[in-house]
Amino acid sequence: MRTPSNSHHQQGTLFVTLSMAMLFLLVLIGIALDFGRFFIVNSDLQAAMNSCALAAAKELDGKSASLARAASAGQTAGNTSAEITFKDASYVATTIPANAKYAQCRHTQSGIGIWLLQSLEAFSENTVDYSNSHKMMALAVAARVNTPTQTTCPTPVALKPCTASSLTGGVIGSSGSTLVR
Repeated sequence: MRTPSNSHHQQGTLFVTLSMAMLFLLVLIGIALDFGRFFIVNSDLQAAMNSCALAAAKELDGKSASLARAASAGQTAGNTSAEITFKDASYVATTIPANAKYAQCRHTQSGIGIWLLQSLEAFSENTVDYSNSHKMMALAVAARVNTPTQTTCPTPVALKPCTASSLTGGVIGSSGSTLVR
């Protein structure tokens, strides 16, 4: 009498295991590509808004044409059609040049395709949650400060006092971005 061998009953398990492993690897690659694309778009958009806010804040000098100059400088530096608003000292929107202390640049970029979510849409009837086009919003705020914040004095090799004429006013800022649907 012959005894059935175990190898005969396990035929095909290697194929199933490799198929599942390949599917898992493809999903991981898709996630890595999506997050890589998200990071690149995010950093480019945020850099543009940072440039916009810093350029706009640099033009806030309280003179009558400063808001128009600031908006133009912000649009040029950001290289986008950003929404530029000006805020007073208590961070309320203002159109009075003498009160404008902060420049805020905001831009929403739409049409950001996310590949893995787009492929999930093919397997699902839910086109709202797995839309193949998303939006990302970036926001940056900068203020012109009148007190000395930067110095042009070199790093001292010997102790040498820095003169007041080498100090300049500066621009401070903050920023953030988010993915929106």
